[in-house]
Amino acid sequence: MLWRCTAVWFLLAGMLACCPSPSCAEEPTTDYLRDIKPLLKRACYRCHAAGKQTSGLRLDTARAALIGGDSGEAVVPGESAESLLYLVVSGSEDYEQMPPEGEGERLKPDEVALIKRWIDGGAKFPEQETPDDSAGSDHWSFQKPLRPEVPKTKNSTWIRNAIDAFVLTRLEEKQIAPSPEADRITLIRRLTFDLLGLPPTPEEVQQFLADTSSDAYEKLVDRLLASPHYGERWGRHWLDAARYADSNGYTIDGSRNMWHYRDWVINALNADMPFDQFTIQQIAGDMLPNATREQMIATGFHRNTLINEEGGTDQEQFRIDAVADRLHTTGAVWLGLTLECARCHTHKYDPITQREYYEMFAFFDADDDYDLNFPPPADKAAEFEKKLDKFNGEIAELDKKIAKAYGTPAEENGELKKLINTRTRKMRSKPKSPAGWAMVMKQREQPRVTHVHKRGNFLDPGDEVTAAVPAVLPPLPKSETHNRLDFAYWLVDGNNPLTARVTVNRMWQRYFGSGLVQTENDFGTQGERPSHPQLLDWLATEFIARGWSMKAMHKLIVTSATYRQASVYREEVAQVDPANRLLARQARLRLEAEIIRDAALATSGLLTRTIGGTGVFPPQPDGVYAFTQNDKKWKANTGPERYRRGMYTYFWRSQPFPALMTFDFPESNVTCTRRVRSNTPLQALTLANDVAFVETARALAQRILKEASPDDEERIRFAFQLCLAREPSSLEMRRLALLIRQQREAFAADQQAAAKLLATDKPNDETIELAAWTTFSRVLMNLDEFITRE
Repeated sequence: MLWRCTAVWFLLAGMLACCPSPSCAEEPTTDYLRDIKPLLKRACYRCHAAGKQTSGLRLDTARAALIGGDSGEAVVPGESAESLLYLVVSGSEDYEQMPPEGEGERLKPDEVALIKRWIDGGAKFPEQETPDDSAGSDHWSFQKPLRPEVPKTKNSTWIRNAIDAFVLTRLEEKQIAPSPEADRITLIRRLTFDLLGLPPTPEEVQQFLADTSSDAYEKLVDRLLASPHYGERWGRHWLDAARYADSNGYTIDGSRNMWHYRDWVINALNADMPFDQFTIQQIAGDMLPNATREQMIATGFHRNTLINEEGGTDQEQFRIDAVADRLHTTGAVWLGLTLECARCHTHKYDPITQREYYEMFAFFDADDDYDLNFPPPADKAAEFEKKLDKFNGEIAELDKKIAKAYGTPAEENGELKKLINTRTRKMRSKPKSPAGWAMVMKQREQPRVTHVHKRGNFLDPGDEVTAAVPAVLPPLPKSETHNRLDFAYWLVDGNNPLTARVTVNRMWQRYFGSGLVQTENDFGTQGERPSHPQLLDWLATEFIARGWSMKAMHKLIVTSATYRQASVYREEVAQVDPANRLLARQARLRLEAEIIRDAALATSGLLTRTIGGTGVFPPQPDGVYAFTQNDKKWKANTGPERYRRGMYTYFWRSQPFPALMTFDFPESNVTCTRRVRSNTPLQALTLANDVAFVETARALAQRILKEASPDDEERIRFAFQLCLAREPSSLEMRRLALLIRQQREAFAADQQAAAKLLATDKPNDETIELAAWTTFSRVLMNLDEFITRE
């Protein structure tokens, strides 16, 4: 029996020797698609997929995990102990276990082991991996607009174009009737202010009232769109977005030469440059083949950033800030997104990671500021050379003086070099300077290397990135590298879901007080949904279909029945739609800051209608610049420049023109895509007492006395036609006639008061009459109706 037991023992031993033990068995291969991706989908996609990328981290593809997020790589192949993904799902020391308690099912120990095994095995994955979650977003604004059909309505007789069908459909849903069309005086005044930023003349009003043809209104629209003042009006809107100013900002706030860019904007709009070209030239005009001087001037859009001229500053810091501002402004103006939220960390609400922010940052990081010199006319070449030699001599002398103080040549001292450059800029910006020049952008021959800035700190660089656009939006064409010109074309690509929508929404906002999307600067997930989604998409697709013609879209909007409605308040509508989002009536809008003064200048006959050119210096109160670091020495113009339109007023960032700021003019330090409209006592005081408005009131009084019949009532009628484009009511006539009589008596009793009002020291009978009508003019120009577009 012994031998049998021994034989069995040897047989079992042999069998065991042939079978691998658990300790020496080869571990099974870990397959990413089969074993790992389902675990990540269950535990991680809620916060780390395409739709939401907390801390900038996506885990819906292995490649995204290798890139990582705000805290760096999530997976380091072969090193699970260095891989953030493993450390957080395992709840390793110093790391909070993910997902957070109560926010999802945590992985079991054997599942965590699978992830560890996959990472330690090299984190292998298929080259052509498709994300489970789409790279897009289900948010409406990130979907390409699809052209909707124009809806059918019950009351088709009201409809003038497709806009009205969309608006009327919403009104009919709420059983609301639209308002009747405004009277013809209101229409011409509204239209002239909206398209030109000026009041209609009495002659223009009478001409329109006398035209009984069926296309009288359309002819009026065409005439106004053809006016060169159209480019000024709509150019001012664009300059707000471009944060235009005539000085550098910060405390020194030196002057700069930006007016060439302002002229470019006015001229481009007057020529109805298609908006896609208008975009491309401003974003990257310098990079177009054989770029013209005008195309280079267009890039002045980017040069409206602030420049710090103080000593002892880190110029790289302020260069970085300028690049960031260019990105933020571009994002707000064309995309309607708050990109700045992703500068320090992944966007908390929109699907834009911090890495994607710096990938967009790279488009602008590859550029340099550049001053474009204009060659002199041939007949002025010799004179120019003489002035240039003198100019260069002054700079060389300055170099020597400062070098003597610093004890080192300029080329060897960065601080000294900066001082010289600052002084040079100041010298060049003086009027009739040796050479004309414009501030533009220029692509660097050797692009900078761009990094993620950890927590937004440029001194703490993270991963290197190359220029790209967010995954939530359509991709750029395939290429090894991309530049600012590629980005410009991408902005106006027909597949981009944002640019056309954002742009037509802003146009709509100018005409109705608010956009179809009320949060016109935020089309992201925290913005409001459009009040008329189909109308917005129809307008966006129509804009592209009409070759991006801005004038065509303006005409489409202003010829609609929706635009032509009366603005009279309707109690029954207000109960259903208090904010007038359904557009059952037009909006009453206070005129913008510079347009208020333009209206006063035009009405008084003082307005100088010259288009374009350098900034001007109208009168303003004394002592405005007493508290600024550098006294700006504002010397008011005395010739025709004194009465130029408000958009040409020289704008110092450190102390803007006071009357403009009283009426909510933007500060121009950052982009402004929608001005606020406040209502303060200071506004009434400015209209009544500011030196510029008293001056226009005197001029209006002189015009009334010179051009109207010598009868009080006829003069009052004439003044009403100039200021309000209408006849006075019987009550208004009685009250104003009484005012004139009272003022004559008062100034006759106190002729010195009349002389003071008229800024003269020789009172007489004519002075008394002029002073009385000046007071009358101040009343008329202070009416709410005068500064309101109905």
